[in-house]
Amino acid sequence: MANRKITEQKKRLWNAHGIKTFLSYGFRPFFLAAGIYAMLPMFAWLVWIGVHAAGGLVINMTIAEPPHIWHGHEMVYGFASAAVAGFLLTAVPNWTGTQPFRGASLGILFAIWISGRAAMWFSAYLPTLLVAILDAAFLLSLLIVLTRQLALRPVAKNIVFAGFIGLLFAGNLVYHLDRLNVIDDGAPRALHLGLLTLVLMITVIGGRVVPAFTRNSLKYRGPDIALPKSFPILDGLSIGTVLAYLILATAEAGSAILGATAISAAITNGLRLSFWRSKATFREPIVWVLHLGYGWLVLGFLLLGLAHFFDILNTIAARHALATGAVGTMMMAIMTRAALGHTGRALVAPRPIALAYLLISLTALLRAIGPSLAPRFYNELMFAAGVSWIIAFAIFVIIFAPILLGPRLPRQASSA
Repeated sequence: MANRKITEQKKRLWNAHGIKTFLSYGFRPFFLAAGIYAMLPMFAWLVWIGVHAAGGLVINMTIAEPPHIWHGHEMVYGFASAAVAGFLLTAVPNWTGTQPFRGASLGILFAIWISGRAAMWFSAYLPTLLVAILDAAFLLSLLIVLTRQLALRPVAKNIVFAGFIGLLFAGNLVYHLDRLNVIDDGAPRALHLGLLTLVLMITVIGGRVVPAFTRNSLKYRGPDIALPKSFPILDGLSIGTVLAYLILATAEAGSAILGATAISAAITNGLRLSFWRSKATFREPIVWVLHLGYGWLVLGFLLLGLAHFFDILNTIAARHALATGAVGTMMMAIMTRAALGHTGRALVAPRPIALAYLLISLTALLRAIGPSLAPRFYNELMFAAGVSWIIAFAIFVIIFAPILLGPRLPRQASSA
């Protein structure tokens, strides 16, 4: 009897603090964490840039890595990995018809992600091996969870996402093997592999959700309106060219080969996007943001191709068109849409969120193209880009924190 009362008290405490709701679906903790964490490494990076631009020097740093390497790692393996986790932990149960990963198990996985971030922020004070273990544990744990769920109803088009997480884990492992002096020059390659894995994932997911969600939106406008079209051959070429670039870049192929492959990826994915009726979505931000994000993927590969062939901009700047424009925009698009849909809200982006979508594109323009147009103002452009990014995700957190922490509402109708 006493044990039963204790159990009931624990249940009331659990519900009273909203913990049960918060840990009911993967998108809740991980989308909120992604939104918050998108700002933190960027803020630290801006502080470092500002101090050095002013002629100062940061001493007694808490991180062991060079700041630009640490910043890249935390944006790929910290922020983006959290967003991917939130999406897949919510989507995979729908794909497989299984129970969501929730409750204490989800809480433990979330705690593993947090411990990895803490280790990376204080890597200068911790043993390198301990930092590697704490940080690598998250993607390995996520891979195990998703593989077990996907194996219950194995479908090739879904199992591929376990492969993506495996690639991210491998990239992060390469990063830490470099830090442990097991391999040389692994950190830059790890960041590149992680970014291209995210881009490949967007290419696959984009082919599913962009035309599907656009079609759902346009159907409400009448039976005569033209709908998006998809072609299996073009889809295969679009994904294949991006995969080819990932493989060739990882193998460190020559500039001419990489340039040709990047331009091929831009052409095939641009053709793919051209059939998705982008112009018809301008009235609905929750839809056009998907087209905007995919458009950055096309532009990013075009810029990469030009960077490999010519000196009009460098490959690092071009990669930021993919990292900030494509990955950043698509992460924001998926997080806002999934959060609204899975909490029973209408699929209508609040006006401040539409502004946040545009601010991410402004960030990408300033970071990827700005230095080539105004190299004398490099530090100012980096600072402006960082501020734009932080404001975008601050808007997301302010608007969506109550949604992600609050209860699900009765389903509302939406045309999107």
